[in-house]
Amino acid sequence: MEKREFIECKYTSFWKEEHEGIIFFNYSPQLEMTLPIAKELVNDRLDYFKGNSYNVLIDVTNLKSITKEAREYMSSPDWGLKGISGGAFLSKNIVTNVILNLFISINKPTVPAKFFTKKDEALRWLIEIKHKQENRISNEN
Repeated sequence: MEKREFIECKYTSFWKEEHEGIIFFNYSPQLEMTLPIAKELVNDRLDYFKGNSYNVLIDVTNLKSITKEAREYMSSPDWGLKGISGGAFLSKNIVTNVILNLFISINKPTVPAKFFTKKDEALRWLIEIKHKQENRISNEN
C-alpha cells in the first residue's frame, strides 16, 4: 500500500493509505513511553489531524514500555484520545501484546478499541466501525 501524506516525527510516523478516514501510525524502535513523550506524541498527532477526528490503526510493535502516567494520559478523552473515533492496535511482539491488553482492560478507552495481530483484520474492523459511526450520524439527522 502506498503511504500518502507521510510525516515522520521524533517518536512516531503518520500516514494515510487508500482507506478514507483512517490514519496509520507507528512508534520509533524500542520506544519507552513516559508522560513527556506521550504529550509530544499527542501534540504531533493533533497537528497531523488538523482538528479532525479519525479512526486509527496504531502499529505498536516498537513500544518497549509505557509508564502508568503515560498510559493514563493516552487513555484520557481530553488528551490522548482527543480526535480519535476508534483505535485498532497492531503488534506481533509478545511483550507489546501484554502491554496492550493491560492498557485496554485497565484504562477502558472511551472510544472503540481492539487489539490485533494481523493488519487486514484490524482494517476490516476499523472500516466496520467507521460505517457504524456514519450510520449513527445519518440516523441522528
